[in-house]
Formats: sequence, structure tokens, C-alpha cells
Amino acid sequence: MIGKHIGPFLLQGDDPLMIDAAQCATVRTENTLMHAMLLLSSVGFTSVPVLDESSRLAGVISMPAIINGVLDEDNYKWECLEERKVKEAMAKDVPAVRLDAPLEDILHLLVNANYLCVTDRDGIFKGIIARRQILKRVNRLVHEFETVYRVLPLAD
Repeated sequence: MIGKHIGPFLLQGDDPLMIDAAQCATVRTENTLMHAMLLLSSVGFTSVPVLDESSRLAGVISMPAIINGVLDEDNYKWECLEERKVKEAMAKDVPAVRLDAPLEDILHLLVNANYLCVTDRDGIFKGIIARRQILKRVNRLVHEFETVYRVLPLAD
């Protein structure tokens, strides 16, 4: 359980915890692997969310998934980059949370993920929570918490 003062302190910040969908690099299930590869190369991310035609979260695509997507037995078929769709190579089981997810769940999932996709109840992609956003808040916590709260040891 997160302490009653720690949780609210972590959620405070000058920048939002969630990066809005409009500010996120994404690809669509029907985009080609070439499109996804060019996007990943240009933005410098390790992976990006994949959305379906209704803007629902469908998965995540990464450069290794793209490369594996053109592997045919033991040869790479680079010409397939223009033919194969993102939906054929993406990871479908991705860490995601809803807009109202508890901070404890977010922290637990971000231990093993660079970011979490955020969706509404209908699965519509709303944005991401990046590990970086949490670490910035943890940094603020360790440097500023005691300037706001008095911390005393528990009695033995």
C-alpha cells in the first residue's frame, strides 16, 4: 500500500502523468511494416502503440518484431516490409491500464515496461504513462518530500 501522503505527492507535478494520445507516436494495424520501421527510426523509440481503425489499442510494434515479421524460415525477405501489415507482427499482449487505474497498479506494471498504454472502458487509446514520468516524480519525492512533510520514525 502506498502511504497516504506519498501517493498524492507523487501525482503532483508540473507536467501531466499521462502523455495524451494526440502527442503519442502510434501506428495503425493496417500500416505496413515499412511504415512502422520508418516511424520507429525517426522518433527513436523502442516501440509504439498500435491502434485499430476505431482508435482502440490493438498491440505494440517494435523493431525486433518488424525484423521477425520479414523472417521466412532462415532468410529475411526485406521486400515484405512493403507488403506485410503491422497487425501480422505486433505484440498483442501488452501492459495497459484504464484512465482510473490505481497508482499502485501503474507502479507495479512500469517495473517491467518503458511505458503503459492508457485506455478508456471501451479500449479507446487515450495516451501513455512513461516510466520517465514516474521517475521524475520519484526524484522530486526524494528531494522535496521532507520540505513539505515532517517525517518521524515510528516508536519502537
